[in-house]
Amino acid sequence: MKFSVLSLLVGTAIAGRLGNYQVFEKLPSIPKPWTLREDEQVNTELKFKLRIHLKNQNVAAFQQKVYDISTPDHDNYGAHLSHSEIRSMLAPTQESFDLVKDWLETRGLLAKSTFEDDWVYIDGTIGEAEDLLQADYQVFENTETGKLTARTLSYSLPSALHDHIDIIAPTIKFSIPTPHMSTIVKDYPQPPAAKINAIASSPDDIHDGLDTVACNSSITPDCIKALYKFKHFRGSRRNGNELALAGFLEEYAQHDDLAAFLNKYVPDANGSDFATVLINGGLNLQDNVAGPQQIGEANLDIQYGLALAYPTPTTYYSTAGRPPENTNYEVDNEPYLEFLTYLLKLDKIPQTISISYGDGEWTVPEKYARTVCDLFSQVAARGVSVLVSSGDSGSGSNCTRYPGPLKYTPDFPASCPFVTAVGATYKVVPERAVAFSGGGFSNYFPRPAYQDATVQQYLTDVADPNFSKYYNQSGRAYPDVSAQGVYFHTLLNGTDGLLSGTSASAPAFAALVALLNSDRISNGLPSFGLLNPWLYSKAAETFTDITIGKGSGCSQVNGSGFPATKGWDPVTGLGTPDFKKLRVASTGIVS
Repeated sequence: MKFSVLSLLVGTAIAGRLGNYQVFEKLPSIPKPWTLREDEQVNTELKFKLRIHLKNQNVAAFQQKVYDISTPDHDNYGAHLSHSEIRSMLAPTQESFDLVKDWLETRGLLAKSTFEDDWVYIDGTIGEAEDLLQADYQVFENTETGKLTARTLSYSLPSALHDHIDIIAPTIKFSIPTPHMSTIVKDYPQPPAAKINAIASSPDDIHDGLDTVACNSSITPDCIKALYKFKHFRGSRRNGNELALAGFLEEYAQHDDLAAFLNKYVPDANGSDFATVLINGGLNLQDNVAGPQQIGEANLDIQYGLALAYPTPTTYYSTAGRPPENTNYEVDNEPYLEFLTYLLKLDKIPQTISISYGDGEWTVPEKYARTVCDLFSQVAARGVSVLVSSGDSGSGSNCTRYPGPLKYTPDFPASCPFVTAVGATYKVVPERAVAFSGGGFSNYFPRPAYQDATVQQYLTDVADPNFSKYYNQSGRAYPDVSAQGVYFHTLLNGTDGLLSGTSASAPAFAALVALLNSDRISNGLPSFGLLNPWLYSKAAETFTDITIGKGSGCSQVNGSGFPATKGWDPVTGLGTPDFKKLRVASTGIVS
């Protein structure tokens, strides 16, 4: 009895120190296109993995250091950081750990909790999460896709914890990243020459290795290599350089389709294959064993990433996020958190990563977006270049008043300043902006110094002032660069099809960056890390400026969407790459 009374007194004292529960995050309403499923009840006994991110220290100083080591001519350029160096700068205070442990102990969840660096993972149930967070989880349906998810509209924490925690997930984030494979281009009239099978061209149509007739209609690896001038460059298989393609949402890259693709389009790479890393219970099921799978995005990424960067070792990272077997609604889809925290625990991370997924920025809670962007900054600090597709809705196909006046809709994570956002072009004589190419200005992240002069010049000299009220002129601007993104030949279940979207542009540009990284490493230089400060300075004049075409806008604003213009613009960025010029800017070596 004495022990029970003592335990009660201690628990009461701890609870008093933590303070009363107060709302920590709250949505004003159910975000579109989700709606409450009143006929479906959450099973409170369902297993549920809760993630708590403790507030880092020195975030501003750390991120300035990331910019410093990524900026040419800075004394620390290329001095990438190790995992332990990052942790020593950012580690939460001991008070943060102590308070969270006390809180979990009072709720009976400490034994179910795991502490890893600045994260706490709780393997409990939905009912225990509701009790811990004073939350009400419900089932919601996405009216566009039919997908179901269990989320809450608000949650609370003891007042003493508000200054020690960044986010808890899954809670109020409804959005699920979507592959950037545009449906808009399906509405384009397909040119007569754009056939699945290669078309015949005369010798007069081939200029510097570029078949201007065939490549003006559809894209193969040879088109990309010739257009961007790296057809005769070969990276190293053995210098430690690697390329990674990120896969989410049960998109599975097919080994047999890759083999057929290489045999048809890159016979020099016959016999090459990709490695697979499975994260958080991820899979990479093969059609010929497990039956039909979702493969379009994954096949597009791996076929062009591997073929263009050959012989660079290439890995497909498959991160899980699916409904449990005993329910029809998703409870644990946090792919960015799982993917990035996994990478940061590795001793060595692939130097170049391509991500072809994204959300509308306003659909991602700001605290969540900032936490993910902070993780990207840590990945960049390790010497890694992350290329992200810029989105397939131009400046946003659906302008929104959430949470304020009518605005264009930026895309995330393209809007994060620690990734390189890749827009899309089409045609080759000349290249032009394609309407779906995503671009704009972040409402969450301020414009970083590395692009300040370039973007300010656009805003001052080029931007149409009639539309300036629809975007945040002081926000991080994107895309940074662009590449071909329409009608990519892709093998799907043995059949040659044409796929389009910034999902194609990102792995194509990432493969080129992987070759530049290989060149740097082979010549005794460090990998790039965060590309952007270099792109906007040393490399700015190497790009082919795209001045034709316009990005699409939203129906609520007549004439909306950004046109391609001279110099940087929010539809094609700095332009498309010229590998030979980029190589000189990178290593000083003339191809």
